[in-house]
Formats: sequence, structure tokens, C-alpha cells
Amino acid sequence: MKDFILKHKKIIAFSAIALLLAIFTTTTGISSLKSADGGSIDEIRTCSTPQGEIVAHGIDVSKYQGEINFEKVKSDGYSFVILRAGTTQGGKDANFDTYYKNAKAAGLDIGCYYYTYATTVEGAKEEALRVRRIIKGKTFTYPVFLDFEYQALQSYDRIDINDAMINTFCKYIKRGGYYPGVYTSSSIYNSYINKSELGNIWDFWIASYRDDTHSYEGYQCSFSMWQYTSNGTVSGIDARVDLNVSYVDYPKLIDEFQQKLNKYT
Repeated sequence: MKDFILKHKKIIAFSAIALLLAIFTTTTGISSLKSADGGSIDEIRTCSTPQGEIVAHGIDVSKYQGEINFEKVKSDGYSFVILRAGTTQGGKDANFDTYYKNAKAAGLDIGCYYYTYATTVEGAKEEALRVRRIIKGKTFTYPVFLDFEYQALQSYDRIDINDAMINTFCKYIKRGGYYPGVYTSSSIYNSYINKSELGNIWDFWIASYRDDTHSYEGYQCSFSMWQYTSNGTVSGIDARVDLNVSYVDYPKLIDEFQQKLNKYT
């Protein structure tokens, strides 16, 4: 064995270096790449400026909506759909790939979300890398959202940790070449994160069912999307479904984001 190692030490050393480079590339994505002017992908701004008026109506769905006719969804006036990519405990949503294929064929704009049960910063990083594996090869014209509503996260003592988790998840999603965002309830948004800081770094999609007029007026904090009911009815879907409005032209915004990414790839 010793003679074999001595004889082939150059090959072994080269293989070890190649393996380390592969691991580094898989973990960091394209974040290590620099643009011609020396900039980093982390410096690309991924925080929209909501227009204060409704730009688009959409839905979000998971396997619990069953079979969906996305052509009917579109004809009913909805232009985008946010698909559940999966959850920490359940893995990839059973209908994610089918929904993606059929929604794309129907001409709908698509985003996705991932429900996290993580409670640590390291866990948030692992979640982001897991999401990147699930969505690899797919393109989106709406953000890739962290679904941040697990009960264990809802504590005033966790605000700093929650902020760090959100920053970490979104950073690693962006490093994977996707536009990140955060979905959460209005109560968590108002109480268990530092919204004045995070709201200037990432896009937020807020769930609040107290006002079904989905009017932007009267809200003191800026957010990019609003889920205004979980009890909607939409053509092409037999089950009840979440309804949303967007205050941002995401297809245009994400196209601009992807163009900026081209400097790094």
C-alpha cells in the first residue's frame, strides 16, 4: 500500500485537490465569481421598490390543491403561481414538478416557496442548499421564497437569530442564481424580525387576512406581495386556494437580475 501511494502520489494529490474544488463550488455556487470590475454577486441588489398599486393577481399551491388546470387558472385572471417546492420534514412537494411543467405550458409566471422547520443559522444555510437542489434546472419569473412561519421561530428572544437565518437563506439562494424572498405572516413580520432592516435588503410576501380589499393604502411598511385570503375559489382548482396580489413587476425585475448575473457566469 505504501509503495502504491508513493508511486501514484501525484495522481492522488491532484484528485484530492479536484475533490476539494468540487465541494467548494457546490457549496458556494457562483458567489466566488467576480465580475470584470471586481464586484461580487452578493452586491447585486435584490430588494424591489413596491409600486403602491396592484401589478398582478396570483395564487400559491401545494399538493393539497390536487390536480390543477392551469389554463383555466390563467383564463380566470391570474397571471402568476407560487409553487411549494417542499418542506424540511416532507422533502420535495409531490406535485412540484408536475405543477411547474403545466403552469409553464399555460404561460403563467412562476415562483416557489419552501417551508422551513430550521431554527439555526446553519440550518437556514442547509435549507437554501437543499432548495437549490430541488429547483435545479428550473427558471422562475417570481422569487424563490423562504416560508418563515414555524411556531418555534415566534419569540422576541429570537429576533437576532431570525434575522441572521433570513439573511443566510436569501444570500445562498441568490448565490445559486435565483432571486430570493421571504414569506411570513403579518404578526411575525411586525414582531419577530427586524423589519426596518430586513425590509431594505430582501423582498417580503406577507399573509394577512383581515382586509379582503387588497388595497395598498394604509400600510405603514413596504412589502412586495400580499396573500389576502386562504379561502379563494379559482377556475381549474377544486380545492380552496390562497389568493395573492403583487405590487412589483417581477418578470421584468428578475429579467434585469438575470442580466446582471451574466457578468459572473
